[in-house]
Amino acid sequence: MSKVEQLNRTIEEVWRERYVVPLYQRNFAWTEDQIGQLLQDLYDHSPNGYLGKGECDNYYLGSLVLLQRRDGIWEVIDGQQRLTALHIICRYLGILSSPRITYDSRPSVERFLDGLFNSLSWDTFKSECQRRIDGKIARLTESLDIVESYEIQTGEIKSSITLKGMSDGEKALLSEYIRNKVILVCTPLPEDTDVAAYFEIMNNRGEQLQAHEVIKALLMSDLGTSQRYIFSTVWDACSQMDIPIQKTLSKLRNKGLFGEQFDGLNLEIIDNVDFVGSSIKNEYTIDRILDSGFTYDNHDAEDMKEETDTDLKSIIDFPNFLMHAMRLYAEAEKKMVNAVPLNADKMPVTKSEFISDSMDFIKALLRIRVLFDRYVVKIQGDADDEENDLKWRLQRPSKYEYNKNGNTYFRVGLVNTFSNGTSTDNDEREDINNRIVKLESMLQVTFKTPKYKEWLYSVLMWMYKETKDNINIEHDSLLRVIEQWSLNYYEMLQKKWDSESRPLLAAGTDTPRFLLNFIDYLYWLASKQEKSIVRFANKISDFQFRYYNSVEHHLPQSYKNTDVDMDSIGNLCLISRHKNSSLNDKGPEEKAKIEEGLQPKRLIMYRITRAKQHWGKVEIEEHQKDIEDLLDQIYNLLSV
Repeated sequence: MSKVEQLNRTIEEVWRERYVVPLYQRNFAWTEDQIGQLLQDLYDHSPNGYLGKGECDNYYLGSLVLLQRRDGIWEVIDGQQRLTALHIICRYLGILSSPRITYDSRPSVERFLDGLFNSLSWDTFKSECQRRIDGKIARLTESLDIVESYEIQTGEIKSSITLKGMSDGEKALLSEYIRNKVILVCTPLPEDTDVAAYFEIMNNRGEQLQAHEVIKALLMSDLGTSQRYIFSTVWDACSQMDIPIQKTLSKLRNKGLFGEQFDGLNLEIIDNVDFVGSSIKNEYTIDRILDSGFTYDNHDAEDMKEETDTDLKSIIDFPNFLMHAMRLYAEAEKKMVNAVPLNADKMPVTKSEFISDSMDFIKALLRIRVLFDRYVVKIQGDADDEENDLKWRLQRPSKYEYNKNGNTYFRVGLVNTFSNGTSTDNDEREDINNRIVKLESMLQVTFKTPKYKEWLYSVLMWMYKETKDNINIEHDSLLRVIEQWSLNYYEMLQKKWDSESRPLLAAGTDTPRFLLNFIDYLYWLASKQEKSIVRFANKISDFQFRYYNSVEHHLPQSYKNTDVDMDSIGNLCLISRHKNSSLNDKGPEEKAKIEEGLQPKRLIMYRITRAKQHWGKVEIEEHQKDIEDLLDQIYNLLSV
């Protein structure tokens, strides 16, 4: 491996060597975000995937920096998280039959790796690890469930797949591709390398130029000086996804871009505004400024920091948002359907054939971003913490006045999107606002990855077509569109599972997360009805959808009761992987002691368990019937 010509190594070649993770390296820390992204990337580029249709090229997965020890084993200097995750994936797919990685002085990890290859089955080993409750291998234990049950988006509309759910043929294609076409760039360091100095250099290296920055430069290349500045200003503002666009475009905002109350959009401003020396010409006369009594564009650094500070997080990053915008623009303006994949990994780094007018596109991008900010939920709280009390917000900008040093200033505040604060129907508007928040957050926790957000694309496309003259959307119309998408997805799942002769309501851990989250949403809707016929609907209180990602058997699979259908929807609920590990093999009565922060289905199951002090065949079958009755009420609950 020390020869230059051997730097590019297929995965099959990589596993011919042995590796050790030194003591100074941290434990395995990857979560669903990173492991899921790796699975998605591998699938996308394989013959099964969206990017691999036809002839599959080599896929360069990343780099692996190594230092060879005297015994010939390679010490992993950089890339151990990816290598360990790949090691587990390859074990699941049968690419590896024996461990190729060891960890210095970490017996818990060593036992995990030995068990991974020596246990009789994946499920048996997973259960053993969950019972062990060893914090030193917590992430490794969680990775077992993630690898087999992570829902990989196939690139087709409303379609996903798991490694566990793949056919033997699909697994064989993926395995063959990983063996021979996935490449790691292995960089062996000289024997006398100062590892500490190397780490310092690696940690302080600059960031690489990203594909969306190349597209920006290409689109600006034919523009004049003033247009380039306007284009760049708007593009850079749109790229800051966690800050409302009205805050990052403060100069254009004060020129009237967002209207008098900062909650509209006047794109003619972009055509008419002029820049001189990278600043906007001031169109306000002395008389107008004195007459209005307001001061613009004189914020000091502290004011500007307060204006752009936010505790809200976007549900999508800018590169993938840009792919949504480019696809939407190509379809809406150029009638080119599916011209752009909803995957930033496939971002073109050449001038797009469907963008002939850069300034027209930047205005479209701005309009899409304004609609996104106004009508798509944001996250408040730490989305990476499965058990935290995160909240969801749907808010629009509002003009906010404040005084400082004798001057009156304007700032952008936020209010609930469908609240007007004064109307007598404000309670109804708040109810609609909360319902859209519930619905969109349900879709977000189900389809967490920023790639292939088909629901988001569908909503943005509908809004883009609906708002040619303004950006106002009727709340009941938006609700109908999103609920219709959700209903269509549910019906698609039904047809897909029926075509495969598989029972959707008895799928065990293969149950799509969408179905369980959708059931929670329907229960919540039933709880809002004055006289609901849905059993236990009156027991449901408000809740927040969370990133629960593990399907749990309330009556554990370890309970060997052959006359109980453990995989029935009546015995299943969503839970965090961490909580699933800690509750594994505990009896239903012990689990049901938890009361706080439960989503509706799990809440009902736990309440039944506490009331009866039992959870078994009768309770499972009754709850299954309740779920079937709930799903029969779809058209009475949804606004479609």
